[in-house]
Amino acid sequence: MIVTAWIAGPDSFNPLTAVGSAARMANDLIYTPLVDIGPDLLPRRQTSLAYRIEITGGGKRYLLHLRRGVLWSDGAPLTAKDVVFSLLLGDNPNLLNGYSADFKLMTSARALDPYTVEIRLSSPSPPFLENALGETLPLPAHVLDRYPPGSEAEAKFVNGDADFAQNPVISGPWRIVRSVRDSYLILGRNPRYWGPRPKLDAVAFRVYPQQDSLYAAVDAGEVDVTDIAPNLWRIHTRLRGNHKFITWPWNVTFLLLPNYHDASISWAHDPRVKQAMMYAIDRDFIKSGIMSGQADLLNGPIPTFSPYYDPRIRTYRYDPARARAILDAAGWKLHGNVRMKDGRELRFTLKTGGATDAVASNIAELIQANLRAVGIECTLENEELQTFFEDLHNSRFQVALRGIILPAYPDDYKSYDSKQTRAAGGYNIGFYNNPQIDRAIERARSAPSVAVARRELDRYQELAASDLPVIYLYSVRLGAVVPSNLAGFDLDPLAPAALPMGLQFWHRVNPQAAGKRSSQ
Repeated sequence: MIVTAWIAGPDSFNPLTAVGSAARMANDLIYTPLVDIGPDLLPRRQTSLAYRIEITGGGKRYLLHLRRGVLWSDGAPLTAKDVVFSLLLGDNPNLLNGYSADFKLMTSARALDPYTVEIRLSSPSPPFLENALGETLPLPAHVLDRYPPGSEAEAKFVNGDADFAQNPVISGPWRIVRSVRDSYLILGRNPRYWGPRPKLDAVAFRVYPQQDSLYAAVDAGEVDVTDIAPNLWRIHTRLRGNHKFITWPWNVTFLLLPNYHDASISWAHDPRVKQAMMYAIDRDFIKSGIMSGQADLLNGPIPTFSPYYDPRIRTYRYDPARARAILDAAGWKLHGNVRMKDGRELRFTLKTGGATDAVASNIAELIQANLRAVGIECTLENEELQTFFEDLHNSRFQVALRGIILPAYPDDYKSYDSKQTRAAGGYNIGFYNNPQIDRAIERARSAPSVAVARRELDRYQELAASDLPVIYLYSVRLGAVVPSNLAGFDLDPLAPAALPMGLQFWHRVNPQAAGKRSSQ
């Protein structure tokens, strides 16, 4: 058994109702993905249910050929019926965590035979394969199909099915051996799994109350694998035991998200105030001081390591004097220590998961000090992570310090398009609204060619770096500790949790091989 650790356990084993990153990671292990996306951000056929995909009709017809002999854990066959049900269910806007934004261009999904699925789109969609099909974990129709999959009644049933959420029928390489919420989770091999069996007998996940306690758990020999918090990266070599350290870019960005529906922060609708905040926050210190170099500055929606990043976009460097000048020009004048305009003070409450996450707490305190230095009052509200995720999900915040796991192919439709609020099944939880950005996002995701899509993505980046749907902070590099003789893991930019992935292929190697691998 390998023991790993995280600071918040899974809340649900139904991917359509799960919220936290731990649940996403666990669900990736117990279900077979329709299309598995590998560390290179491209489809990985050998671990996908759809082993072959034909795209015809000018990019509007997808033919999915499914593996035969795949079984659910209760012995029922996994067929095209389950896939069609899952695609249509995922498009239901009333689910707690559906994929409806990714499927907006899908006009039909039907089974041509038990192992062939046809999907038709209203227009071509460059992100559809990686972001829609790549996000889909087929669920058992014979267990969950009670009402029409797109109906409110079916969403209500799935959202409320606590038994399935904790005791699911699964199809992946791992099965749940024991789960004690907020304590630990043990996964063992699934004897009915169709593909290569996991090399390890079991993997355990232990829950610890704070990020810093993970480091202590490794040092004490309680945990084999965990991420190393950036504030501890400089001292990671002091860990006792036979470990090695790995680092890789993560397709995750951190930002300040305003709630544009909150009338008390009407300043969020003025891009000049947000531009001033970009100049006022010492993001270089966040990168070097708090993150120990395990981050890159973010000036727009796409990280600099992405092949889709446009280096021509507007950039922001730490410049408090420029921030003050912008606020003065925008009519926000200092009255004592706080700026005012039209009788209203420039202040807000910043909500974070800092009660559990020390890094988030440190960043929030720096932001608070930086903004106060230019006349913006920021009150901190640090919550436990699970409470923070729930408040975020339900738009209970003024401004939130949040991380976003980006899709393989850049597509912010469900996060910032004005038609993708929670009521519409999307995740525009800040209710951002800009018609120009709507057009750029929508054109990029329905472009007839990669070249056209790229032009629209560049246009979107240009607009976002100026209007600032959010205050961009940084993209993450991950650091983790693993046993020196552990091999077979993936350094995946799409990892839902800050851990090496590919647990299906983790294995121990002999000390000689481990030493050779560590030196490479």
